[in-house]
Amino acid sequence: MRADAFCISRKDDGHIVWHCRNHSNADNTSRGDSASRPYKKRMTQFAAMNHHAIRLLLMMLIPIGIALPLLVAYHTTAAAQPPSSTPFVFVTHTFTPTPEDFAPPTATPTPQPIASPVIVPSSTPFVFVTNTPPPSPTDLPTATPTLTPSTTPTPSDTPTPTITPTPTQPLWTLTPVSNAGAPPAFESGAAGFSATDGWSCGDFPCDFDIAGFLRRIQVPRGYVVEHVGQFPGQPMQIVYGPDGRLYGTVLEDGKHNGAVYALNADGSSERYSSDLISPVGLAFQPGTDVLYVSARETALAGGGLWRVPPGGGTAQQILTGLPCCYSIIDNQPNGMIFGPDGLLYLGVGALTDHGEGELRDTYANILPLEASILRVQVHTAEVEVVASGIRNPYDLAFDSRGRFFATDQGLITGVGDRLLAIESGRHYGWPYWRTRGCGGCPPRQPGIDIAPDLLRFPQYSTPRGIVAYTGTQFPANLFDDLFVVLWGGVEGGQRVVRIDPDDPNIGNPDYTPEPFITGLIRPIDVAIAPDGSLVVADFIHGHVWRVRYVGV
Repeated sequence: MRADAFCISRKDDGHIVWHCRNHSNADNTSRGDSASRPYKKRMTQFAAMNHHAIRLLLMMLIPIGIALPLLVAYHTTAAAQPPSSTPFVFVTHTFTPTPEDFAPPTATPTPQPIASPVIVPSSTPFVFVTNTPPPSPTDLPTATPTLTPSTTPTPSDTPTPTITPTPTQPLWTLTPVSNAGAPPAFESGAAGFSATDGWSCGDFPCDFDIAGFLRRIQVPRGYVVEHVGQFPGQPMQIVYGPDGRLYGTVLEDGKHNGAVYALNADGSSERYSSDLISPVGLAFQPGTDVLYVSARETALAGGGLWRVPPGGGTAQQILTGLPCCYSIIDNQPNGMIFGPDGLLYLGVGALTDHGEGELRDTYANILPLEASILRVQVHTAEVEVVASGIRNPYDLAFDSRGRFFATDQGLITGVGDRLLAIESGRHYGWPYWRTRGCGGCPPRQPGIDIAPDLLRFPQYSTPRGIVAYTGTQFPANLFDDLFVVLWGGVEGGQRVVRIDPDDPNIGNPDYTPEPFITGLIRPIDVAIAPDGSLVVADFIHGHVWRVRYVGV
């Protein structure tokens, strides 16, 4: 064997086996039972003398060979990384050397710095964000939890303004209107009723059967019905803008989310706002083209007020934390209107049906802004309660004299559908309705003086939209009359009724509101057009119908 050969010994079946490799890479193996015994004896003695020395040397060199490349890699990585806020954790490993441990160390790539996001400026007010250092390359990503809305949301007791709006102009107080120039008084009588079956789609005409609807919809003598257009979804409330177009909050694609749409003169529509969750009420600030909209912050919690800028676009939330919601489709910030004082009035529904709590024989605590009508200073987001004890005030109206009215939707049992004449500071009874037959309602608290209803509607009639007629296209005797939409598919429902709030018989048990528009599917809101005609939106197909007076 050459002196420059390299040999390693191992045991094989009780015998010492030598593997020797010289510089020519020739491999020579000799077993202990071979014929070359003198050579074996010398090598055995050599192994015996140096066995312990070799073991000691290997034990000293192995940790150094492992630790040195790891130490170099650590310093290289640490130099490229920002300090981590996570404390170091020292872990002790038990190491057993293998042939692979003698291989050259693999180079560890140096992590690249994380690029900073590019901020795109928008019209949204600045929000200051604290920068967080990028995570260490050894950090493991954590899954983002999916939020499941609770069926029992916990609202805030106090709404929070998200911004302090800067006034662009003083609030406008409304100029009183009169019926000067209106046609002479005319008593046309009530609208008739059409057959309830035999139409192109059973009880009603099909969606695009406009001629069928025009035959089915009935109005009083001296009035005509016209088709205005169709919203691309289910309208909730409507209002005319300063540009003469009809605007509506619309639920899209059969869902509970949507946006504000504008209906053009040719009947087409266009999306006017960004996405909103359950949008309902809307109102233009007098003297401006700034639109305010009520909606939800999430599907089952949090009500708020949004502002849509002139010309449309992204809705900016200006008020958060309003009471919301009883269910996915009920009781939230609802209809709104600017009053004669230039302030915004907003109806907010209750969080329960009849004041029930979570535990048996207990009642919920009514929040300060719950089941009430609020007054909002839109430039500062200041809020105050005007009237309380109203389970679900859906829509609001002022007449020419400043009298204030609201529709209220009652319990799920049908009790409490009504029309209210609102007086500041009054309580209107909910949830203390044991005298109305609600045995599960809480007893009335001492010191609460309950204001009377102006009119009680049939159970399940579900009053929704309301408007006080202040135009001059209708006969003069209809000026300041109320037009109320009854949504429910019951006897006396699915129509628009006319109510004279000064009628001395309005409180009598046999008083019946006068049917003004019948034959609708699910009417939901009414509005006065710029020409003084009355328009009504139907929820199911999104159709909008106009009623004009033509005389006889």
